[in-house]
Order: sequence, then structure tokens, then C-alpha cells
Amino acid sequence: MGFIFSKIIEFFTKNRDNFKIIILGMQNAGKTTILYHLSLGQFVQTSPTIGSNVEELNYNKIKIQAWDLGGQETIRSVWDVYYINTDAVIYVIDSQDDEYSDESKEEFHKLLKNPKLYNAIILIFANKQDLPGAKPINQLIEEYEFNKIKNHLWKIQPCSAVKGEGLMDGIKWLSEQLIFRGKNKFPNNPYLVDENEEEIIEDKNKNTQNDNSQVNLTVNSVANINTNITMKNDVVGEINKIEEKQNEDNNNINNINNINNDNI
Repeated sequence: MGFIFSKIIEFFTKNRDNFKIIILGMQNAGKTTILYHLSLGQFVQTSPTIGSNVEELNYNKIKIQAWDLGGQETIRSVWDVYYINTDAVIYVIDSQDDEYSDESKEEFHKLLKNPKLYNAIILIFANKQDLPGAKPINQLIEEYEFNKIKNHLWKIQPCSAVKGEGLMDGIKWLSEQLIFRGKNKFPNNPYLVDENEEEIIEDKNKNTQNDNSQVNLTVNSVANINTNITMKNDVVGEINKIEEKQNEDNNNINNINNINNDNI
């Protein structure tokens, strides 16, 4: 039994060095270009992804299995098939093109709510920042409401997939967070609420409600006792009055009898 328990502890505390990430975003956002630039260190001309591409990235002494998923609508409908055991998401935004911005925002918020990605680390690549008309980072944060994210550690990184600018900065941050998670099981997120903590809070609230109910019951019980006592006191008072009246009547009868006897 002790041996099994030690193995369980070892499994949950040992440092991880192999992680799975998925790369998501709309079609033509630059996902595959980013994947191969990170894998090969250079720009590679790509065609639209039908299905998925997978590459192994080695960085900062860790191995990252990176899945690049197609962004067409038909493929987006099966994205969640790949979500199982995902440690992090790289979400790629086309900073210049408004054609798919609403769909991109909708898909992003869907993945935030997906339970399979609970607490997954999220790196957002704001791609094509080198092109004219690219939206600034602050505008993208406001449009996508990134600043409202609570249960995920996230970072937005401006980049150019073609030139390779900003890619290594983003992957460096991501690898550091993955290493931290591997050692500590949870990301270093000041806004993160763990499921267990939520359950504890709920239990505390339930216990508090129960305690309040018990207090109310106790107060009501005391009130009932006091009411009963008051009722008993009232009854006793009435009984005493009746007894006094009876005694008074008896005395009167005795006085009348005495007077009659004297006359006889």
C-alpha cells in the first residue's frame, strides 16, 4: 500500500518535460506559418490546412507537441476533439483583416468556456503586426475582452509569422509557464480559482447557511419557550384567582352558618 501511495505522489509531483499545445484561429490567420517557423526556424510557404498538422518543438529543455488545426468553419466544429489533455492554447489573430473578426472572437470565447480546456494557458499571437492597417494591441484587447479572462493565464504577443518577429518571445513565455505548471500543477495565475477551492467555498457557504438556520431555530425555540412560560403564568394567575374566589365564597358561607347557629 505504501509503495502504491509513493508512486501516486511521485506521479503528481515530478517535473514534466513533455506538453501538448493546440494552435487555433481563423483561416489565413497564419497558424501553419507560425508552426513551421517555430519548428524549422524559417519561413515556409504554406497552403490552407485541411484537418491538422503536428510538429514537435524543443525549447528550454522541454518538448512541446504542437497541433495546428484548420480554421475553416467545417473544421472548427470538431476542434474540441483535440482539446483532451491540452496544456496550452496558441490562438492566432489576423490583426489586419476584419472579415473574420466576429467569428474569431466568438470561437475564442467558446474555448474559454470549454471544460476540456479548464485552466489551459493561453498565448495569443496578434499576427501581421508588420502590415499596414494592423490593429494595435490595446484595441485587440478591448475588442476581444482579453482583460476579462479570469480562469486562464494569458498573454498577447504582437508578431509577424512571415518575418518571425515576436514568435520566440511568445514561445519563451509559454515554455516558462509550462515548466512552472509542471512543477506546481497549477499556473502562476493571481486570478485563478481552483475547482477544489470553489467547492470548499460552496461548502463553507452551505455550512454558514446551516449555522444560521440552527441559530434561527434556537432563537425560535427560545421564543417558543418564553411564550409557553408566559402562557403558563397566565393560566396559573387565572387558577389563583379562581381559588381566591372559592376561598372567599367558602368564608362567606361559613359566616352565614355561624350567624344562623347563633340565632338558634
